Amino acid sequence: MKKFLIKLSYTVLPVWLLLVGLATYLWVTDDNSGDLMRLGLIDGGQEYSDSISSLALPEVYYAGEDNDSVLRLSSCDVLVIGDSFSHGGGVGKVGDYVNYLAHDGNLDVIVFTPQDPTLASPIQLAYDVLNLGSIDSSRVRNLVVQEVERYIVDRHNGFVTNHKSIPLPPVKQQEDGEDNEKKGEDNPSAGPLMRVKDYIFYHLFGANPIYKARLSQPMFGGKEPTMLYFYNEDVKNGIQVPADVQQRIQGNYGKLIAKAREKGVNLIILIACDKYDLYQDFIVDNPYPTKTLNEDIAQWMAQDTSCFVFSKHVLHPLVAQGVKDVYLFNDTHWSPSSSRIIAREIIHKLK
Repeated sequence: MKKFLIKLSYTVLPVWLLLVGLATYLWVTDDNSGDLMRLGLIDGGQEYSDSISSLALPEVYYAGEDNDSVLRLSSCDVLVIGDSFSHGGGVGKVGDYVNYLAHDGNLDVIVFTPQDPTLASPIQLAYDVLNLGSIDSSRVRNLVVQEVERYIVDRHNGFVTNHKSIPLPPVKQQEDGEDNEKKGEDNPSAGPLMRVKDYIFYHLFGANPIYKARLSQPMFGGKEPTMLYFYNEDVKNGIQVPADVQQRIQGNYGKLIAKAREKGVNLIILIACDKYDLYQDFIVDNPYPTKTLNEDIAQWMAQDTSCFVFSKHVLHPLVAQGVKDVYLFNDTHWSPSSSRIIAREIIHKLK
């Protein structure tokens, strides 16, 4: 027994202590570091995060239930269905565009909240709540459907019109201390064991999903104003869209628009551009492919552009003018100040 304990003391115990120490370090440095902290261990610094968060407003909108019963029983000025951009991505719900819709528009806003927004397709949920009679103009005057560029192709490939009920994703089982909230790029606060695993994979095996590039001018606050950090899927998804997929996306949006008109609901489709897409024109010696999905969708949907808000069209001029922190340095989402600008664009289209 004594030999076993001695052997244990210089084999397993040091490894265990190393893992505990690493988990403690990552937990301590996790404060307000954006979703890039967990993915790529990019720490924007407490001072930067606090300065950005100070621009946010108190949360006033209502996040709905994880089924459509609340929609059948309630009425509101605006119903929002979206992904992380509509569920507190960035500095949290106080800083997202939905909160500014409620504040600046003095509107009653509800966000439809499936159990795991990262697994749900906004366009599918929006079509289902319209098609299955969950909402019409007597309950909801305006419907905002938000989609982020990098997942548009995959989500539209799975779009169907024959659901008999809303297929909400099941709650996933917790693992490795995970808090059962959003995972991946949408979750800055994954459990310590998950973060230790990511740290080892990213730093020892070179699997870091965060790319970085040098910008031609300062575009962020903090210690690295000319450095762009972005999610690798920004340049893996939606770069080259085949003709048949283009037609599918165009057809899917057409079906959603037609269904909203049938129900008398004013539809607004918000396309959230990827961080790389917004800043690609300002990368020095850019080694990555050009992304034009915002512009492509605008062209494909030319007859129905009044239904759309393209965030790139709204925010790109600010970046060109040298406005800092249009998107967050340490996150994949836009900043509270950009949320307010996006909200104003949406307000112009409300009825």
